[in-house]
Amino acid sequence: MTSSPVRVLTAIKVPELGPALGRVALAPDPSSAHPILLDDIRLELATAIFGLTEDARAWSATGDRDGAVAALGRAAWLTGWEAAVRAVAERMTAAVDARIMAAAAESRIPARRRRSLLLSAAERRAMHARLGGGSLSLAAGLDGLERVAHQVRDAGVLDRDAQNRWRGALTEAARRLETGWLELEEAVHQEWHRWTPLVESARRWRRPRWVVWSISLAIVALAVYVGLVVGGYLPGPRFLYGFARWWWNWWDRLVTPV
Repeated sequence: MTSSPVRVLTAIKVPELGPALGRVALAPDPSSAHPILLDDIRLELATAIFGLTEDARAWSATGDRDGAVAALGRAAWLTGWEAAVRAVAERMTAAVDARIMAAAAESRIPARRRRSLLLSAAERRAMHARLGGGSLSLAAGLDGLERVAHQVRDAGVLDRDAQNRWRGALTEAARRLETGWLELEEAVHQEWHRWTPLVESARRWRRPRWVVWSISLAIVALAVYVGLVVGGYLPGPRFLYGFARWWWNWWDRLVTPV
């Protein structure tokens, strides 16, 4: 009776992902020309990935290869990325709303009408979707990582190729994360300019002149009418007669010498 070979599992080496993350892991750039600040979100994303690698190393040190592979699995990467996209979308919508409100205040749009200029829920969802366009590149890389993850879980002590493929897939996922972030930054620029026409339209708003002219003409017409009634040229309502008598008595006392 032949027995199946014993599969010996050893700790797997987790690669350093910082160099592959590239732009995502760089220090903040004070000279950045981005319309809104994203460095804190970017560094939170990098920190999340570094945290995953530390978790994977901790699992590997205990001999739990499944735990190490799962710590850097597809779900963990996507959780960090989606949190970053969501944070950028929230900041972007807040920035656009602030621009619109500032322009509306500058042109003195009535407060009730200003609220109608804010981004709607549908517009916010559409912006979120556009900002998350870089997810496609990352998802493709994570598909490859998921395939080799199954192989490295079952790899024996002598199967170095599977571990190398896994480390290579992790490095590729980190590079694709950087690509996705660069696409996200470009999408932020595009969104900033996408809403500029609306902002400028709010800034150019002027109160309709027909309202001012209508009110002015009504006041002038009323003044002329009252003058004609008081002067006795037109009949008028009874209460104006008392005012007319008072007016002419006052006028006579004013012009008549004492």
